[in-house]
Amino acid sequence: MDQLIPSLAALVEGFRGCFRQEVFVTFQHLLVGWIVAPGPRTISEVWQATGRAGKDHWDRAYSLFASASWGWDDLSKVLVLLIVARLIPTGAIWVVVDDTLCHKRGAKVAFGGFFLDAVASTRKKKNFRFGVNWVVLGLAVHLPFRKDRSFCVPVVWRAYRKKGTPGHQTRTALAAEMARHVAAWLPSRECWPVGDLAYVNGPVLGDRPPNLRVIGPLRWDAALYERPPAPVPGARPRGPRRKKGARLPTPKQMIEDPSAYPPTDVEVGFGEATRTLRVQVIRDVLWYSGSKTEPMTVVLVRDVAGAWRDEVLVATSPTVSAEFVIRGYCRRWSIEVVFFESKQLLGLHDPCVRVAKSVERAHPMAWFVPALTILWYAGPGREGSQVHRDRPWYTGQNTPTFADMLGALRLQHWEMHFAKEAADGRDLTGFHNALKNWLAAVR
Repeated sequence: MDQLIPSLAALVEGFRGCFRQEVFVTFQHLLVGWIVAPGPRTISEVWQATGRAGKDHWDRAYSLFASASWGWDDLSKVLVLLIVARLIPTGAIWVVVDDTLCHKRGAKVAFGGFFLDAVASTRKKKNFRFGVNWVVLGLAVHLPFRKDRSFCVPVVWRAYRKKGTPGHQTRTALAAEMARHVAAWLPSRECWPVGDLAYVNGPVLGDRPPNLRVIGPLRWDAALYERPPAPVPGARPRGPRRKKGARLPTPKQMIEDPSAYPPTDVEVGFGEATRTLRVQVIRDVLWYSGSKTEPMTVVLVRDVAGAWRDEVLVATSPTVSAEFVIRGYCRRWSIEVVFFESKQLLGLHDPCVRVAKSVERAHPMAWFVPALTILWYAGPGREGSQVHRDRPWYTGQNTPTFADMLGALRLQHWEMHFAKEAADGRDLTGFHNALKNWLAAVR
């Protein structure tokens, strides 16, 4: 299984310039192994899945992450350009950002520390666990064959370094740095980062390039202001010019005051469903503590049916529509889905690595593989063989899911190798026995 199928190999060829030749070959081997490995994605298991374990020393696999000359940022730039060219040729680029905890063990694990485990926590009880905290940025895309949802394609990531360690930056500073990278790679496109409350603040909003906008939630007690009054023509200025105008009510007060801020019922489509929302739009607002003197749009949202909680959203543009802001913010959830899939399907936690370079390189394979898988499936992958499972209880499930895409990629890999063995005229008994033992081995 050390060879990529031709359709995926053509896609991976675009990354050749990020490696030396021998390193690129090893990277391709590990990529195949990561895709087809049936068990945990420890580096040794992935190396065995490539079929190279009996031919090349296992140190080739570990050296790829520990000492070889390459970096994820170079691959990220190529990946972003491929995604935009193939999946988002026009329109806004939706950029979603959040952080997640990669569980690790060992006092000497680089970037390790105790962090909040959001998955294991509740509102009443906060659980902390040792691991590496990753800040991840992805592009939210709508695929033509799944118009009911967004898929997050991870493109850039950073391991968070705790305060007091060399190279420390806050999570929001890391998110801002990555978003600026993406905006610089796409100078002619309008990029809209979307994050939760933790990622809508001064470091993210300040000093942005012109093509980088932001949508996200706002605190209910946020201090909002009108724009400062225009100077009186001919009047002699007294002191510095005002930076903000009169204080406005808080978002909590605004949503409860429909007479001062008239609401409008808006039908907003979410995939195949439509929901009626009561919307209040306040334009040309200053949120001085977050975006200084930049005028913004505040959107207050209340579900008429009462099923959803009230929400206050902010957009760094005074002209965008309420529907644009609401639907844009809903794309944020796609990154939570990719976190789940990277841990459950692609072994984000599994590599047993400790040194800084290996940690920074090995774990993100669980995000690079799904990015390639979605790109591949949106092109030639959808035309090939698909995995069929006898699950009659899933009668109403929308497909394909990411698991279906990954299954199709694995299936087409196996088909290619079965066909190759048969075409060579070899006795397939040994191949079948090796395959059965490999699948049956307890891992």
